[in-house]
Order: sequence, then structure tokens, then C-alpha cells
Amino acid sequence: MAKLPAPNQALKYLVFFYAALSIVYWLFILAPGIGDEGLMSLYLSEGNKEGYYWLIQKGNFSLPYSLLVYPLSFIFPSYFALRIVSLAGVIFLYFYLNRRLNFKSQNFKNHILFYLFSGSFLLGTNDNLLFCLLTVFFTEVYLVLVKRQERIPLYALVCMITSLFTRQMVIIYSPIILAGLILVFHQKSIFRKEYLATLSTILVWFVLNIPSIQANGFISFDNKDTNQQMGMTWAQRQYLSQINFNAGKLPEFTHVSWEETFDYVQENGEASLPKTNVESILFDPLLTLQEFIKDFAYMIYSGFRQCGLGVFFPILGVWGFLKFGSRELGYLGGAQLFTMLVISLMIISYIEIRWLAPVFIMGIIGIENVNRSGKASNLLDVSNQLILFVLGLYGSWRYINLILEKQPFLSLV
Repeated sequence: MAKLPAPNQALKYLVFFYAALSIVYWLFILAPGIGDEGLMSLYLSEGNKEGYYWLIQKGNFSLPYSLLVYPLSFIFPSYFALRIVSLAGVIFLYFYLNRRLNFKSQNFKNHILFYLFSGSFLLGTNDNLLFCLLTVFFTEVYLVLVKRQERIPLYALVCMITSLFTRQMVIIYSPIILAGLILVFHQKSIFRKEYLATLSTILVWFVLNIPSIQANGFISFDNKDTNQQMGMTWAQRQYLSQINFNAGKLPEFTHVSWEETFDYVQENGEASLPKTNVESILFDPLLTLQEFIKDFAYMIYSGFRQCGLGVFFPILGVWGFLKFGSRELGYLGGAQLFTMLVISLMIISYIEIRWLAPVFIMGIIGIENVNRSGKASNLLDVSNQLILFVLGLYGSWRYINLILEKQPFLSLV
């Protein structure tokens, strides 16, 4: 009689099958031109015609990201070049995390691989580059906290600085970046080579951004539709989108147009919509509370579908910090909880779970830490693997249907 594979080996085969289906769907089946990917593909195609200097001077494309995708866009269609870079980022994170953490645990490999191929990580946007850079930095901070190393490597500092030039969303992560630096350099002097690496990286990115700074007054980011905003801000557009969605006037996963935003402000006055994300939080406290509860619940639901029990790690992190004084668990759990709370507070027409990728990865690392330390029951690990197996079966079934029917992903969300 043939011997059945061990449970974690069975999950391994399932997760690899799931990852293969994910690659087939996101790279070859999903039609190009959706959301941010469509805009970046358009800018990249225009950059091919006008030249690289023009692309950066326009200020609509992340400079670090452009260095990766621009050469590929001469070989592949723009949208496909973007997706190839996203796939490369996912593969890099899988091998980097396994090599640096060296957990030698098939359960951790299964968990991280399943998460990296869940959701929309393979879409062609600069999100993935930002997540790679932040994950490297946070992982190296973790290794210092668990005393696997004395200091974070210079490449982690370079990644941290580069993330600041990759996407404006990094501002959400800035408090936990700062907290990580404080924990690492607390009661330690900063070496000269660390100063030099940090300042040199800042200088390089500023110099490369000179065309955009001269033309626009700011560095080249993913500044979407800057020539079509009609004086409106993304905070205003997001806020009006949320109001219209709540009133049943707007479908899910869509925005109002810039023209609609402009017309609304013209009709109702400049003070009718908040101009910044901070203003949007305080603009209507009742709406903020309502959206906070709804978005946080959605985050738990969608996060659970993508990373299993990793979404609940803040509970374990706080418990580990209070009971055992574990700084690493406190940092991982606190960072994840903080980011979830901040994004939930923002009035956004719809939340994309991939925005939480760096802290969800920290949650997965935290769960493995707890399992290895013996601080929690073995039931935690068994339950998580069982949940991932069920999610893997369900996800594989969905991908097979999507591939066979060639339906847009969001139509079945």
C-alpha cells in the first residue's frame, strides 16, 4: 500500500499548484489595463516613444521602479513587463525570507508561498517593489531583535531609503520604520559606513529625480492623472467616491471621475470635501467611525482568506510582549495592528489588501516564531496548516474557473 504524504508535504504540493495557477492567471489570462496597472502601462508605453528622460520628467512614474521595468518594456508589451517584475519580486521575497530567516520549516515555507501568490501581488504596479524593500528592512530589524545579528546590514538601510522614493504610500509605514530604527540603534552608536550608505542613497535618488524636480517641483512618484485632476486631490476624489457608494450611486471597486469631483466642489463649495487624508479622518467623525468598523472588518475577512491566522497575529504579539517581554513579538504585532488601524481610519472607496503585505508577512514570521519557541500550544500550528489547506483548495478551484472562463478577477470577488 502506497504511503500517504505527511500533512505539511501534502500542503506543499497544493500550495505549489496554487502558485502555478496564480502565475497563469495573473500573467497570461487577466486582461491588461485595470486600475493602476493600466495607468502605469500607458505611461511606460509613452516613455518608450518619448525616451526615459521624458518619463522621469513627467513625474508620473516611480523612478526606482522605472529602472527595473523600462528595459523590459522594449522586449515585452508594457503591461507584461510590469507583471514580470511583480513576479520577480514575489519569487525574490520567497527565497530571501527562507534564506535570511533560516527557519528550516516546511510549514513556514508553505505559509509564505501561499500568501505571496494570493490576491493581486502579480498585477503590474510599483506596490510590489515597495513591499519588497520594506519587507527586507523589517526582516533585518526582526533578526536584530531576536539577537541573530548585532546590526542591520547596509543593504537594509539602502532598501529603507529607496522605499521612500518608490511610492507615496510609504508614509503610512513611516512610524514603524522609525520604531524599527529606534529599536535597532537604541544605545548604539551609528557607524560611519551606515551614515555614508544612508546619505549616499538619498543623494543618488535625488540626483536621478532632478528632471522631475525641475519640471514639477517634486520627485517622480506614481502621481496618477496629474494633468487631469482639475485642481482636485485624491483625498477629495476618494471621499466623494465613498459618499456616492454609500448612497448606492457608485458600483463597488470604482471611483468617481475627476470631472465629477470638480463639479461637486463647484456646486457645494471648497469646504464640501476634505483635501488631505488627515482632513478626511476629522471631516465627519460619524462617517469615519462607520467606515473604520466596516473597513477593519473587511480587512480581517480578506486578510484571513489570504494569509490564514496571520491576520490575527497582533493578538499573539501583544500577548507575547506583555507576558514574556518579547520585543520582537511586540514589534511585529504592534506594527501589523498599527497599519491595519491607520488604513481603516482613512476614508477610501475600497481597500486593497496587498497594501498590508509587509505587515502581514511580519505576522506570518511572528506565528512561526511563536511555534518554534513553544510559547503557544501546538494546536496553533495544526490549525493554521489546516486552514491554509482549505484556503488552498478553494483558491485553486477559483483560479481554475477564472482561467477556464477568462473572467476578470474582480467580478468574482
